[in-house]
Amino acid sequence: MALHRRLRRPGASLSPAGGLLAVAGAAALAALAAGSVAVAGLVEDVAPVAEADATARHPFRLSVADAKVEGDMLRMRIRFFWDDLQLAVMEHTSDMAFRLEKTPRVDSIVLGYIDQMLAIEVGGKPLIGTLAGRGVDEATLIDEVMWWYSLDYRLPAGTERIAIRNRLLFNMFEDQRNVVHLKTRDGSERAYAFGWNKDRAAAALN
Repeated sequence: MALHRRLRRPGASLSPAGGLLAVAGAAALAALAAGSVAVAGLVEDVAPVAEADATARHPFRLSVADAKVEGDMLRMRIRFFWDDLQLAVMEHTSDMAFRLEKTPRVDSIVLGYIDQMLAIEVGGKPLIGTLAGRGVDEATLIDEVMWWYSLDYRLPAGTERIAIRNRLLFNMFEDQRNVVHLKTRDGSERAYAFGWNKDRAAAALN
């Protein structure tokens, strides 16, 4: 199996990839974040995959989560490039036979990975996400097919702020970037970008 060129090498330090450049494939970013509020400056903060690597057609590493507050629930839908997610879960579980499939067993494995790499906290206490759905967004190019997972988090009564630590796929890719789009109780939309030098954010829900 040919792995992407920008993988974390065994024994390499988990540090930000250097020399971040503007991404030429801005149209792909727009497609990925379709229907969500834009993040100012995000394109300039995403490192493109080396052009010489023919196995990686999407020009950057990115996951996008669309979240909204509904009563005492935080509902989140997270989208990944399928091959990036599969490789990250393979590395995390040390199971080189792992494959993304539409089965309860795979759903459980992926949910466990997300819970480890994406922390939602209230008052320093982590919230546990429950799986609410899973699907696939097809694309013309196989490497641009996206898998998504919907998770629900029950908020303690009176919750006005949450803390987010988003390290999804950081275990696999040095140039990974993640975005969370949040729709608050009053309908306001806010966006939070996460990278190697900033994997935490505090978010107001009102």
